[in-house]
Amino acid sequence: MNSDEQTVNNGRTTNRVLFQKNQATGEERNFTVYDQKYVEVTRRSLLGEKSFNLNLSILEPWPVRQRYFSWRWLFGTIYFAVAAIAYGVYIFQHPDGDLMGRLIPFVLIFVLLTLGSLVMFLSRSPHVTEFRSRYCGVPLVSLLYNNPNKQEFSTFVEDLKNRIVAASASTRMDKHQMLINEITRLDKLVKENILTEHIYEQAKKRIPNMKI
Repeated sequence: MNSDEQTVNNGRTTNRVLFQKNQATGEERNFTVYDQKYVEVTRRSLLGEKSFNLNLSILEPWPVRQRYFSWRWLFGTIYFAVAAIAYGVYIFQHPDGDLMGRLIPFVLIFVLLTLGSLVMFLSRSPHVTEFRSRYCGVPLVSLLYNNPNKQEFSTFVEDLKNRIVAASASTRMDKHQMLINEITRLDKLVKENILTEHIYEQAKKRIPNMKI
């Protein structure tokens, strides 16, 4: 869904909304641009729901297209699949009733582990377009590429780019103040369990190399 200008119950004005759903994993992502210069990001999955808000001025207006691969879950999927096949072949070659009764539970367990690892691989290996923080380059708004369709996706991305530029132009902070504001916001996102401590520490390491 992608919509313009509507007033919501909490008194803020919603400027644009994009709802995305990963059909392979069931994960949902909802992006709400409101009051011209803020975005609310909500992500729902089997592991729960996370939501946070950002001032658009904290973002770099030029998004980055990225394809991630979770090799750990891919190798896990392959390992469990091979184990399930190996047990299955062994049972097929040794059709003993007592032996089958002992081994079939292991086959079922490895099949379930294979399916679980596959779901995790798909959820951790998205094709995304990311809007990153202006100075530290931390991915903060991650959109599933061309979801729900290319037109709605492209329209939302272009609108978000324009609003980020407008929000940045209207801010009265200098670059040093904006950097402090960004680091402070990243620190809060870590405390809210949105970002990991590792990502935050990597962001801080970039600061000495910046020309502010």
